[in-house]
Amino acid sequence: MGEPGNARDGKTRKAARLIDVARLANVSRATAARALGGYGVVTQETQRKVAEAATALDYRVNDLARSMRSGKTLTIGVVVADISNSFTLNSIRGIIDASASAGYQSLVLNTDGDVRREREAIRVLREKRVDGLLVVPASRIEVDHLAGGRGHGAPVVLFDRFIDDLPLDSVITADFEASRAAINLFVQHGHRRIGLLLGTAAHHGHQESEPHDTVSAVRERARGAMAGFADANLTVNSAWVRYAGSVAPTALAAARHLLAQSPRPTAVLAGNEEMLLGALAAAEEIDLTIGQDLSLIGFDDAPWLAVFRPPLSVVQRPTYELGRQAVTLLLSKVEGDRRPNSIVLPATLVSRASVARIGS
Repeated sequence: MGEPGNARDGKTRKAARLIDVARLANVSRATAARALGGYGVVTQETQRKVAEAATALDYRVNDLARSMRSGKTLTIGVVVADISNSFTLNSIRGIIDASASAGYQSLVLNTDGDVRREREAIRVLREKRVDGLLVVPASRIEVDHLAGGRGHGAPVVLFDRFIDDLPLDSVITADFEASRAAINLFVQHGHRRIGLLLGTAAHHGHQESEPHDTVSAVRERARGAMAGFADANLTVNSAWVRYAGSVAPTALAAARHLLAQSPRPTAVLAGNEEMLLGALAAAEEIDLTIGQDLSLIGFDDAPWLAVFRPPLSVVQRPTYELGRQAVTLLLSKVEGDRRPNSIVLPATLVSRASVARIGS
């Protein structure tokens, strides 16, 4: 009789079973299961023998059966609003690395900031029985699909955004304080005509008033900027404020509108990477030199900034750490921690050559 897992005489190869591994390692089936599943008490010698037997037989753990026994799939679902920008990519790296270190796999779905796609993504992930969900919510109003997660058995943690009226844990950055500090830096350099470019997926065009369903991160940046204006006793000029959809063409159109005002702003705070790129492109079109004719501060220290001249001032957020801490918080919920625990990570204003000093 041939060994389990081997094919002889042209017969179809049979997949090795857990009992085959146990017999080859000369242990019980239960001991083999503990050794391969990473639970219970197993000596190092037994762990080694079982691992060698599994390798010799080309044994594959049946993840479905294991999840049915343990009640866990060792997967987490990640739902993001825009997978293309530097913030999201770096956050996802933190999520994947932290998940892998804890023995979990990450399933990442993108919504492009569309609530309907977010609902569908969460439905799909729940059907796959993920152990928990990390979500960048597309709305602060349409949230019933998130609220339902509290009784589902798969806890939900928000990251980069929070929802005032929903008691879900979140991991965010100090956007209010960072935006306020950016306006203060402009003022310290003599600027009084300061514009705001705020990107939001809740709007497809651009306008001066805040769109109806602006997410918390954008609102906090706007509130922080207004606090900075108040610190300097500056009156907000609504013509120098644009809320725009976070796509390149709309960001450019909003920046063009801002810089076409008379008088135009001498300084602009760009609320995300798309808005910063829009401001740079619009300034180039009318031959404005950054750091001389126009001062700029952006959010997030994207990799491409390292080669831009002059060096651009930014609000530097710990994006990798944001993802890592979101996983840590979520897994504590998976293990049964029900205490409210929202985390705010600091953001650092990095002053570079893109902010010029001008006369009062």
